[in-house]
Amino acid sequence: MKKNRSERLSHFLNISFSQYLIFSISLFLIFTFTSCELETSGNGDLDGFWHLVQVDTLQTGGIKDTSKDLIFWSFQVNLLELSDHTNLNDIYMARFNHDDGQLKVTQPCLYNRDNGNEMLTEENVNAISQYGINALEETFRVEGLSGSRMTLSNGTLRLNFKKM
Repeated sequence: MKKNRSERLSHFLNISFSQYLIFSISLFLIFTFTSCELETSGNGDLDGFWHLVQVDTLQTGGIKDTSKDLIFWSFQVNLLELSDHTNLNDIYMARFNHDDGQLKVTQPCLYNRDNGNEMLTEENVNAISQYGINALEETFRVEGLSGSRMTLSNGTLRLNFKKM
């Protein structure tokens, strides 16, 4: 009678087929999990979905409660999505860099998957002013950032967020 490969191997190693099977599955799982690389953004608490709850005008002391509005900033890797779910307005995307207590937002565009994104210009940058961004390149000082709250300031506005 001819022995199959697993029987020959188990006989050679002097182990039972069930032990061989468990060893093979374990080895497969070890290689599977060690060969995968987890991609992380390095953004820490910044990554995620943030609700803009209050906008303070620093020069006048004005405070606008936006907690009932559904205005969101969403961070992932190096992309920022700006969305208004209250009025179902257009979605905007931008690049960002978070480093050394600063958040720099650049290259804002109107998100359009079907026809290609449309870069904003000086003439239409006011389309994203409801999000607290008033220029094609905006740098914010990160005044506070935790797993649940974020406060950004650009010298003109202070933006207060709650993480969703």
